[in-house]
This record gives sequence, structure tokens and C-alpha cells, in this order.
Amino acid sequence: MIIENDQDIRQIVELILNEQGFETLSIPEPDDLLEIIPFTPDVILLDEFINNRAGHRLCRKIKQVPVLAAIPVIILSTANDIELIATECEANDYIRKPFDVEEIVVKVVRNINHQPLSA
Repeated sequence: MIIENDQDIRQIVELILNEQGFETLSIPEPDDLLEIIPFTPDVILLDEFINNRAGHRLCRKIKQVPVLAAIPVIILSTANDIELIATECEANDYIRKPFDVEEIVVKVVRNINHQPLSA
């Protein structure tokens, strides 16, 4: 699942993952966490800046919902302190923007396979 308010970035990430054989669902922003539950995503790519909300707050909420807590969350951001943000919100990983295509694929595969974080 890709949660990114920038439509161009959302479509690029979706294209990258689709070309690698992943089934994707992308949304600009969930109105409610209950929207995520029916999809049972294997991983959530979450933008740090979603309209007027901080993505790390949404990440924390995801990690507090028992049925969603085990889903790996990867934060996408241009923030200089993205590593700290990811750690504080209990994200499983992070990707700096602008991103490398191979990095997205590697990190998604690693998190789906539940391998430990390595920067």
C-alpha cells in the first residue's frame, strides 16, 4: 500500500513496484485507519508529509492498531532527520526522497520478508 499525497510520486512508486510483480494499492491519504484493514497490505509506504498531517503520526497510529501493528511501514521523506523520525514512530524502515528505484524494491522486499533494518 502506498500512502502519498503527491500524485506523481504515488504513480512512480506504483509503477516501480508493479513492474517488479507487486500488486499495489495507492491512496493520497486514508480518512480512517479502518480503510487500510480490508486490504491487509504486506507493507505500507507512507509519505512523511501528507497534506497538513505528519506521516509519522499516522505511522504511530498504525502501530497501535493490533490488526495493523505487524505490517511493516516504510517512511518516505525529504526530511534531514528521517532516520530519527522513522525510529520514533516505530517505522520498520525509511527511504529518502529523491529515491533510487533499486532502493525502493530492495527495502520493500526486505520488509516483506521481515529482515532487520540496515541503513
